[in-house]
Amino acid sequence: MQHDHDIAVIGAGISGLTTAHALAAAGHDVVVLDRRNAPGGRIHTERRDGFLVEHGPNSLVSPAPGAEALIDALGLADTRIERGEAVRRRYLVRDGRAHALPLDPFGFFASGFFSLRGRLRLLGEPFIRPEPADETVTRFITRRFGRELLDYVFDPLVGGLYAGDPQQLSVAALFPHLKRLEREYGSILQGVLAARRAGRSGFDPGKRRLFSFSRGMATLPARLMETLAGRVRFGTRVEGIEPLSSGYRLKLRQGEHLATLRVRSVVVALPAYAAARALAPLSADTGAALGGIAHPPLAVVALGFRAADIAHPLDGLGVLMPKAERRGVLGMLFSSTLFAGRAPGGQVLLTAYVGGARQPELALLPREEIEALVLEEARDLLGARGMPVFSSVRYWRQGLPQPGLGHERRVEALRALEAEWPGLFVTGNYISGVSTAACIDAARGTASRAQAFLAAQRSGTASVDGARQTSSLQA
Repeated sequence: MQHDHDIAVIGAGISGLTTAHALAAAGHDVVVLDRRNAPGGRIHTERRDGFLVEHGPNSLVSPAPGAEALIDALGLADTRIERGEAVRRRYLVRDGRAHALPLDPFGFFASGFFSLRGRLRLLGEPFIRPEPADETVTRFITRRFGRELLDYVFDPLVGGLYAGDPQQLSVAALFPHLKRLEREYGSILQGVLAARRAGRSGFDPGKRRLFSFSRGMATLPARLMETLAGRVRFGTRVEGIEPLSSGYRLKLRQGEHLATLRVRSVVVALPAYAAARALAPLSADTGAALGGIAHPPLAVVALGFRAADIAHPLDGLGVLMPKAERRGVLGMLFSSTLFAGRAPGGQVLLTAYVGGARQPELALLPREEIEALVLEEARDLLGARGMPVFSSVRYWRQGLPQPGLGHERRVEALRALEAEWPGLFVTGNYISGVSTAACIDAARGTASRAQAFLAAQRSGTASVDGARQTSSLQA
């Protein structure tokens, strides 16, 4: 059977582009299809009036071997910028005030921010009996560390990373290393100490550094696009994937124009809610499981001020708001402190996150109201005066995925579905983490599996069951 391409990648976010880049670099004929008209998915950088705003991921964290290898391969190493030297602490809100805390974990927990009772409870963690079953983040952290650490460390952390609610999310999905340490050592603290003694850098905060690019995170998908010149079709919606005896037939729509495409293999690199629609005809249970992953709305609000109009020194990463404080914002990044080139001279940029699982209704407020909400928080916590000189709002109607209890079973079901339908592969930010580095790692793994399939198919050892030709996917 004649095929138009070796492999089609559905979705031009960082997961899809990374997968396609790896496949193209290995010599495969790959095409990328996306219904939108721009690459990057959740990565969205806006440059306007001298400000640079990240409406999606704002950085990567090194060491990140997979992401850094990709950056080097793309020739982007000289565009990397490190975290600003003025970032000296982090801020957490407690009792209505932003408290300055050290960046290093020891100083963080030894500070007066935590009560004596809370610190003593932390020291008792090695004596807590392990539990093998998956738990919510709330139950796991409360059981092992106590309520204070949940309320004033992990709740704001989950809010900052996932815009999520720890009462609803799986600790095995969000913090698998913590569950692994409990399983292997019987204690998180003992496991961390053992790992540090063994010199494992992942447990040495001093070796973990934030970095980005001089022109923002969109640099990465833009360069990937350059390497895939002529291989990416925007404005193309995949309306069906039909398994054939050898390969797949894709039904495409470009405006009013309909077309088909024959490929040997397909990678579905879509958000969970879109992947659910695509996979449901092959497995109703898998489609329902993916469709059950919540994506609460999130708004990103950037405000620029004259530096003289902010009383706070902005000498940190930003400020996080625990749910117990009942604020209207999940957190604010001090964007112009975090990385150079984010604001014109004499001005500063704050980026706030509103809504998520905690307060989804706030993410849907009209622009004027949501800007006023963030401005009030900046005045109350950071001493902002006057009106901002710059503003920008981005609404994500379907925000970040919220992996709840049983998420490991969802991933296992996906892998079983891939085994059932040879040549079908699934990747995305809901599988192994929402960070850009996690998406890149997962995509590289997907590309390796797809390459193995294509090699096996060429040798005549892989095929799609012709009895299933009548099935189709609605993407």
